Amino acid sequence: AMTPEQGLAHMRTLAEHYHGPWDDIRERMVDPSSIHYTWYEWMILDRPWFDGRVVLIGDAAHNCPPTLAQGAAQAMEDAMVLADELDKAGDVPAALDAFMARRLERARTVVEASVQIVRWQIAHDPDADVPRLMARVLGILCEPA
Repeated sequence: AMTPEQGLAHMRTLAEHYHGPWDDIRERMVDPSSIHYTWYEWMILDRPWFDGRVVLIGDAAHNCPPTLAQGAAQAMEDAMVLADELDKAGDVPAALDAFMARRLERARTVVEASVQIVRWQIAHDPDADVPRLMARVLGILCEPA
């Protein structure tokens, strides 16, 4: 385990590789008690994400480490797709089934890729191909939700 001072030094070292706004952020990182380390949790619920008329979206249905910076985007996609399917469908059960058909695998792809990047980082895997993985995921995400 790191002391708070070691944690701060480690964060500053990691932040050396980022510039732009990070230059200012790094300079302001001086208080060891402001650095909080925690394990990232992740999960993806299998279908259904609904029970009756109650629907889970966003982090309540699928959450992951922020390695792809997709948390808010995926929650917004959930809301957009849910609204679209409710607007198109003749009844709520049909809309919810269509929502799941459009969202489950897309959300699973984001969660699994985010977790894979974390695993590579923790293992310091020299064979990790983050750019290739990100390109694959972004290719999927560039398609309409």
